[in-house]
This record gives sequence, structure tokens and C-alpha cells, in this order.
Amino acid sequence: MQDTQIRTDAGTSVADSPVDDPTYNILQALTSKLEAIEAYEVYAEQDDSGIFSEMIEDERRHAERLLAALKERLTGR
Repeated sequence: MQDTQIRTDAGTSVADSPVDDPTYNILQALTSKLEAIEAYEVYAEQDDSGIFSEMIEDERRHAERLLAALKERLTGR
């Protein structure tokens, strides 16, 4: 892995990081998916249309793919 920069809230780099950009991007995307799932579960409790349940399924599928990609990056497989 190459050294990269730690990102601030503004997206600027301030110091070396042990995590390369592609791995960081996967981690951030996975975090976003997990947060979305959590929010949609709350929304689904108050919604009878099924839209949020459908979105949960989509987000879980995406989260599982991101997790697999992260595992591949970390193990080199």
C-alpha cells in the first residue's frame, strides 16, 4: 500500500496516512451505505408503501459488495 494523505472535513490533505485512496474510498462508501440502511430501517417503520424496505435491500446488496471489495483489498485476493 502506498502512503496517502489524511483527509479533513474540507477534503484537504494534512498528513501521511497508512490507508491508500482506493481503500479509503471503499471504507467511506461502506460507511455511507450502513448509515443509509440504519436510516431507512427507521423510515420503514413509519411507511406502508414498501419503498424503504426496497431501498434497504438495495443498500444491503451494495454494502455486501463493498465489504467484499474491502476484504479483497486487505487480503490481496
